[in-house]
Amino acid sequence: MARVVVVGGGIVGAGVAYHLGVVHGWEDIVVLDQGELPHNPGSTSHAPGGVVVASHAKLMADLASYSSKLYSTLDPIDDQHINYFAAGGLEMARTPERWEDLHRLHSACTAFGIETHLLSADETVAHLDFMDPRPLAGSLYVKESALVRGYHIVGDFLAKSGATVYPHTALGDVEVSNGRVAAVMTTNPEVPRIETEYVVIAANIWSPALTRQFGMEVPLRAFEHPYVIGPSLDQWKHYDRSVLADENHYPLIRDLDTAMYYRRHWDRIGIGSYFHEAHMVRSEDVGPSALRPFTPSDFVAAWAFAQELVPELRGQNVEYEKAYNGMFAFSVDGYPIIGESQTIGGLWSANASWITHAGGVAKSVAEWMVSGTTEWDMRQAHLYRFSRHAVEAGFVDRITSKNYREIYDIIHPRQPLTEPRNVRLTPFHDRQVAAGACFTTFAGYELPNWYESNADLVERYRSQIPERAGWGAQFWSAIQGAEHLATRKNAGLFDLTGLSIIEVSGAGAARYADELCSNRMDGTVGAVTYTCWLTSQGGIKRDLTVARLGEDRFWMFVGEGTLPMDLHWAQINAPHDVVVADISDAYSALGVFGPNARLIMEKVTDEGLTNDTFGYYTGRWMNVAGVEVYGMRISYVGELGWELHIPMAQSLEVWDALVAAGADHGLALVGGGAMDSLRLEKGYRLWGGDIYTEYNVYEAGLGWTAKLDKFSFVGKEATAAAKAAGPKKVLTCLTVDDPGATLMGNEPVFSADQKVGFVTTANFGYSVGKMIAYAYLPTDVAVAGTELEVEYFARRYAAKVAEEPLFDPRMERMKA
Repeated sequence: MARVVVVGGGIVGAGVAYHLGVVHGWEDIVVLDQGELPHNPGSTSHAPGGVVVASHAKLMADLASYSSKLYSTLDPIDDQHINYFAAGGLEMARTPERWEDLHRLHSACTAFGIETHLLSADETVAHLDFMDPRPLAGSLYVKESALVRGYHIVGDFLAKSGATVYPHTALGDVEVSNGRVAAVMTTNPEVPRIETEYVVIAANIWSPALTRQFGMEVPLRAFEHPYVIGPSLDQWKHYDRSVLADENHYPLIRDLDTAMYYRRHWDRIGIGSYFHEAHMVRSEDVGPSALRPFTPSDFVAAWAFAQELVPELRGQNVEYEKAYNGMFAFSVDGYPIIGESQTIGGLWSANASWITHAGGVAKSVAEWMVSGTTEWDMRQAHLYRFSRHAVEAGFVDRITSKNYREIYDIIHPRQPLTEPRNVRLTPFHDRQVAAGACFTTFAGYELPNWYESNADLVERYRSQIPERAGWGAQFWSAIQGAEHLATRKNAGLFDLTGLSIIEVSGAGAARYADELCSNRMDGTVGAVTYTCWLTSQGGIKRDLTVARLGEDRFWMFVGEGTLPMDLHWAQINAPHDVVVADISDAYSALGVFGPNARLIMEKVTDEGLTNDTFGYYTGRWMNVAGVEVYGMRISYVGELGWELHIPMAQSLEVWDALVAAGADHGLALVGGGAMDSLRLEKGYRLWGGDIYTEYNVYEAGLGWTAKLDKFSFVGKEATAAAKAAGPKKVLTCLTVDDPGATLMGNEPVFSADQKVGFVTTANFGYSVGKMIAYAYLPTDVAVAGTELEVEYFARRYAAKVAEEPLFDPRMERMKA
């Protein structure tokens, strides 16, 4: 009998056992692995051991920073090795573009509390006396990065966890009783069946084949990756392999522009390369080991690049002490895949992680299993974050291959997915193409970012649209500013098909909606309410709009990009007398927003549209151009308007009628770029950017959505405690006058040289004429008029705290 069986004894699986046993005090932990332990056949044992802490993504930086610190506390499994080399890491640039991006990375790391230093080429090789500075533009030194020996960490994890370990034992099946894990069957005749409450699948590159039989999709692929332990360098030949500390004195070295990395193995140099054709391997084809034969043809370019950097290699033929292709896991979006199965209670995924993030992933899985919540928001790592198309085999093949090829590429935060494209099209796509839409991707959908047909509007509003250059001008057009201003002046038509609808119905629907949401859901039929879902700890699970269509029927509107995990959240909490259904595919959506919205709508419907007949934050079925649609008097852009949810098959009839009706009222087709700047001027929060589970409603400025006088709702107790304690930091509006600072998020904020926060979201406010940024700041700093600085590409820019919202603070335009 076990409390938990962990399947996979690599660094993640062993880490889960460690955290459950050591941190949370669980007993009766079992770890299975198909190979030997701790030196198992997976990626952990052959990986060169780089822990890369620097990241542009907060979650990945948190996971890596925690992992590095944890590994430094562990013991090697024997006295023949050292398992942690705290020499830091060097992220190297050869090109001006990469050097510029390292400045941006330095600022992001500063925002996340990670110490980094920008070094010139000469300063870089001061750390690397075997390298030539001439190919380099500079580097970023990352103090917390490190080199580790993975299987030693596994050994110490297992030893400290108190787990019972069964090597050479594969998972055969999972026995289920009453919808929950009851036991596992194994291939080991000594333990053919183990009763257990929980199973954690942490088999990484083997996991998709394992989990699919249980209805759990883990969209990742294995990729072969060449690594060589190469020639002995003359200047290192005096290092004695019997002296443990002599194995490595150098930082982890990543030559980003060639997609390569280096480390020392006593007298020899280790070289890894991603600069080759991607060799994808599906889970069922991996075989018994993550090691494959070395492919010399894939290393030709890498050897030439290595000779450029390491003078002693020039003129030498390739000489390897050891060379192999090791397989590593690549998920469809580069993030870990963790969480509990929706179909089998107690069955967990802990996959798609490398050594860099493994400690943090294991910590998060254990926290989630024990308490139902985690220190860091798991939205980007959630098992149920994927839309249906994202787990289809062909899509996974293509996008993971792309991710392998682009692993060290400079990725702009506004850059759409490069491939695959045109996976999902809205009913309006052909009309948008005809209007010159420049598309971006969202949950597989192609949605307009702006329309080239609006280029003539730019001159009309030129004085209000600052010029951009360089990084800030990428994936941006002045047309976005023109569409923003045209919406404020007249009206805009927005494709909102990226909204999804979760329908909650049944005898207990009203009670359940009230318990699930922080705001009151007991309004009359036709009421539309902005609210939050909260975790048991009071963190913001997400914000959403809820419409009451009947006494026992509610529509909950969430983003298509988060629909699977939002649907999962609604379903796992639902009582037996409630039906939770995804009806998103039945409806498209359009928004008509702006001062002329009522005039346009009056031409396509006979419904009353005055404040008395169709009030703000109300909804109802209405006839638009002969089509029965569900209309709501709301607007995410801070203008008078209607959000229309249209039967999919009749969508074009409504689009065409609105475009025709708007011709005399200045209606512009408007893309998502303008929507973001419009909502930011109004102070509307962006889920996943401004708000997520690491913040409560009082910190986020959404305390008014939590009705503590209600009988009950998820997170009520923690929310009441948070209100009583008062927030120590609050989401704060900042303005920056210098148009050169085109902030996009994750830039650190300083008060008198002390970092006090970082930017959550930012954009230029074309109506107010300022760059706008939001950041969580200490309450004593978040005072209107306080002068601060924001660091952008390692340069400081003056900023000032402003009262929010900057645009229409009295809501006069919305309620016109």
